[in-house]
Amino acid sequence: MSAIRKRIPTPVKMIVAILSPIIITVVAFYIYGLQVRNTEHIYPHISIAGIEVSGFTREEAMLSLGLPAYDERGTNANVSIIFPDDSRMVISGNDVNLKHNARDIVIEAYSVGRGRGVILDAVSYLQRLEADEIFFNIDFALDEAVLSAKVAEFTNDYNNRLNASVPAIYEDSIVFTKGAGHVNADVEEIHELAYHGLFESLGREEPVEIHYYMLETSKTVFDIFDKQKDIFVQMVSSGYDPGTDAASESVIGIDFDAIEAVRLINELESGQSVTLPIIYTHPEYSQEQLDELLFRDLIGQRTTWAHGNANRLNNIELSSGAINGLVLMPGDEFSFNGVVGARTLERGYKYAPALSRGETIMSVGGGVCQTSSTLYAAIRLTDLNVTEQQRHGKPVPYLPWGHDATVFYPYLDFKFVNNTNYPLRIEMDLDDRYVTARVWGTIIDDFPIAADWNAA
Repeated sequence: MSAIRKRIPTPVKMIVAILSPIIITVVAFYIYGLQVRNTEHIYPHISIAGIEVSGFTREEAMLSLGLPAYDERGTNANVSIIFPDDSRMVISGNDVNLKHNARDIVIEAYSVGRGRGVILDAVSYLQRLEADEIFFNIDFALDEAVLSAKVAEFTNDYNNRLNASVPAIYEDSIVFTKGAGHVNADVEEIHELAYHGLFESLGREEPVEIHYYMLETSKTVFDIFDKQKDIFVQMVSSGYDPGTDAASESVIGIDFDAIEAVRLINELESGQSVTLPIIYTHPEYSQEQLDELLFRDLIGQRTTWAHGNANRLNNIELSSGAINGLVLMPGDEFSFNGVVGARTLERGYKYAPALSRGETIMSVGGGVCQTSSTLYAAIRLTDLNVTEQQRHGKPVPYLPWGHDATVFYPYLDFKFVNNTNYPLRIEMDLDDRYVTARVWGTIIDDFPIAADWNAA
């Protein structure tokens, strides 16, 4: 008698059938994770000092950043503090170990997304493919103790007293007066001059000279910069505020030329004054000006008649409502599918006739193509940049052939870009079977050209 074959229970077969793809997927992803983890390249979308280093090894990133040039900048930074007796305190970047952190930044950039395990590292890599750019900056730092010691060598011999100027501020000017008092030389002040001078030299890539005529000059210089901080107001131009749907508040900038004040005060004797104008910087657009420009002009408009049953009208009304009031900032791309979303029963859409490959079928969301087509027809003859549009497989009853834009979530979309310099507002509504699309914006110097929306 032949041996009886042992049958594998059906539940076991089912479990094996279910788990096998999962196991294969996990193993494949783990292998992929090992490859990602073992790569020597920096993950995507990472920049250092404005240079894209994605896909570089650490060595390649350092080469691309030009580290020898950074090393040379730190070494060559040089500040000379010229004292009242014409002696010079010369400090170089090399003297105070002025160094950059580029190598540490490269390591930090390389570490992004790593170190959490094979699976999580792989996930991090995939996320970086679609993530925003990460920007790292290269900074310099010096040895404060060494700088302080060098400054002290020069300032301990000085015992010059000064009179401090007291700034007087008026509506259109500011007055600095060199006072009559005297104080001892201040090590901390000279330290600050040397410190900022070194970093100024670093930025300008050339030696910097700072005259320390008398301590009264130094005191006045610090008063000047302190007063500049007190009165400075950053100019802010008005922009579109989506929270208020209007122009944001503009701010007039306030400042004075502190460098010129320092130059002039250094030429004065005690008791003399220098007057500098207050500088008012007016924004490109005030709030009132921008309010007058925003959504001033009708760039495109089109109305179509909606045929069909109540379900079709329901779908048109839902999709139009999702778009109505949408504001596109300059450079923004409108996506019909992105704005309207999936057309599902759960979201209130209903079965209605729709064109598919030239045939009429019943589809959830049938009719939304009239919404997209009406909007496309409104801007078809404008200067707005249409980036995606497909016509139906056969003519639609509400627009001329080729003037329509079919959509099918998520595969077929209708897109255009606001390539103007001002926001656009889209208005869409369904009223007594009439679907109307209007696009409002701002026409400056005949751009963009508005559509002849009555054109066939």
